[in-house]
Amino acid sequence: MWTTKTFLTKTKRGNVLKIVREHYLRDDLLCGSAACNVCPQKDDDMVLESKPESICALFDYCHYLVLDSNVVLHQIDVLEEDALRNVIILQTVLEEVKHQNSAIFQRLLEIIGNKRRKFYSFVNEHH
Repeated sequence: MWTTKTFLTKTKRGNVLKIVREHYLRDDLLCGSAACNVCPQKDDDMVLESKPESICALFDYCHYLVLDSNVVLHQIDVLEEDALRNVIILQTVLEEVKHQNSAIFQRLLEIIGNKRRKFYSFVNEHH
């Protein structure tokens, strides 16, 4: 899907300038959750569990974790623990971590690459 935002702005000289911003939205990106009934997924596409269990007693319901770049940059040691599963890392967070610290970015890629950890990289830039 393709959307455009068009608006008019006035320059310092008093001229009117038309600004058009195009944004391409993709509808073929999958969410990665086995609980989703909307996305047409195959068994190998499903990364996140349909009913993720938590070892923490604070939560008595199923949930996924969505991390921001500050959590990844400052708590990478916690993320490497096997207790954390079913985590969603946004593509913009991956890019920010890569820009800030390449060593932490490599550690995060290793975590995402481990299939039993159930970390999913979601492409949110075009969604």
